[in-house]
Amino acid sequence: MVNKEAPKKTKSLRLQIGILYSFLALVNILFFSVMIFENQTELLVKNFQYQSDNFVTSVMSDLSTKSLEKENESSFKTIKERLLYNEITNFTIFDKEGNIWYKETGIISNEILKDDILKKSKEISDKNSVFSNKYKLELNKEDFAIRFFIPLKAEIDGIDIFLYTELSIKSMRERLTKLYYQIAIAFLWGLVSHILFGIYIYKVIFSRVGILKDATDKMGQGKLDSRAEWKFSRDDELDSLGTAFNDMAGKIQETITTITKLNDEISNELKIGREVQELFLPPNKKLKDLKVATSYRPMREVSGDIYHFYKFPSGKMSKKDYYGIFFADASGHGVSAALVTTVTLLSLENIISKSIHPGYVIQKLGDVIGTRFVSSFFATAVFFLISDDGEILCSNAGHNAPICFRPSTEEFFYFKSVGPPLGMVDEFDYKVSKFKALPGDRLLIYSDGLVESPGKNEEQFSEERVIDLIKKNLHTPNKELLNILATELDNFAIEYRDDVSMILLEIP
Repeated sequence: MVNKEAPKKTKSLRLQIGILYSFLALVNILFFSVMIFENQTELLVKNFQYQSDNFVTSVMSDLSTKSLEKENESSFKTIKERLLYNEITNFTIFDKEGNIWYKETGIISNEILKDDILKKSKEISDKNSVFSNKYKLELNKEDFAIRFFIPLKAEIDGIDIFLYTELSIKSMRERLTKLYYQIAIAFLWGLVSHILFGIYIYKVIFSRVGILKDATDKMGQGKLDSRAEWKFSRDDELDSLGTAFNDMAGKIQETITTITKLNDEISNELKIGREVQELFLPPNKKLKDLKVATSYRPMREVSGDIYHFYKFPSGKMSKKDYYGIFFADASGHGVSAALVTTVTLLSLENIISKSIHPGYVIQKLGDVIGTRFVSSFFATAVFFLISDDGEILCSNAGHNAPICFRPSTEEFFYFKSVGPPLGMVDEFDYKVSKFKALPGDRLLIYSDGLVESPGKNEEQFSEERVIDLIKKNLHTPNKELLNILATELDNFAIEYRDDVSMILLEIP
């Protein structure tokens, strides 16, 4: 029995390409989104720095002409209006000692500024230092907020006062928010466009490839009418491939249909041939006195094995009554082998009409096969004559040695080959083996399909296994013994490579 391997699972090309395409699309979208965001953010930061400097310069210039007097509400009114005009709603005016003069809520008394703010204001209070700035500006790039210090003019000379404020540039924040929206829209659009493109590729390419695959699988399963079906309107490579596949499938279906029809006809003819060939096989009752049992198992409808039985009464060609047994096995099997054995058997009728001497019969059969079949056809054969008094004459042309065994003493005798198979050498002088059998002796003639059928690891059934089975069943009737050999062969062999035929008889 042959073990069939489970079909190997294949990887989906559509799935692999889809995963790769999705991954590359996502990487590309993220890459370009990040690049755009980085570039736009950098521009915003530069713009933020530029606007901040301009804004502080503008505010400082706007307030440079205004003089302030401590605890004089009217002197701060104009300053407050200008600051509100520039959208500065939170501010603190203080002197270099840290005393707060004014806040957006009004005049402040007895309140001291925080030290960290006071320290930063001193960086612009030293007018003699070459490192001092006109104003102090600090930028927070995270939320586009600025913190700056600018000097103000006091009503009384020699008093340094400063303005401190924190504010966020609204336009920058709006632009940053807008940038986030734009990046999100760009990302979504890239994702949607890639998805739409993927769907388009699937419909245009992979859907048709899938149809081709399904049609191919169905063809492989024997559904020969399977075709690739879609609208062949694109006139592209896949349409051409689908058309070519359908044309090919149609030709395959037509060819297989023709072959199947021819095979059916041949099978019917071979069945008839088998029936005709079996008509050449003699009935066992023809040699009733020898208790003949036979087993005939062709490998195919017709066989290359053939046998026949004869009765030759004493008279012109012999002084004794003889039983004649012919057995032949043509090389190969099937029709060619069957033709060789059929010609051999038909020729035998003409030969034995002239002489029944086994050596003569085998020699003439060899000449016939060598002459009529110019190809490398040959056949092994044995011809036996068995007399009423147990004399056995045999000529063996390259055949497996028939086995004669004596149940009473468990002895075994063999009729070995005395020459080459029929048809290999012209006019070969085949000798005759003689043996005196006793009543109850049994003779087994078989074809090489019995001993050469392979089992596991190509081990053959072998002649030794046949002999062992005979030894275990020495007293078993002929028909039962052949059934035992056939059953053991079935259990042993993993396949049959040749015809298997057996004849077992008993000397009266």
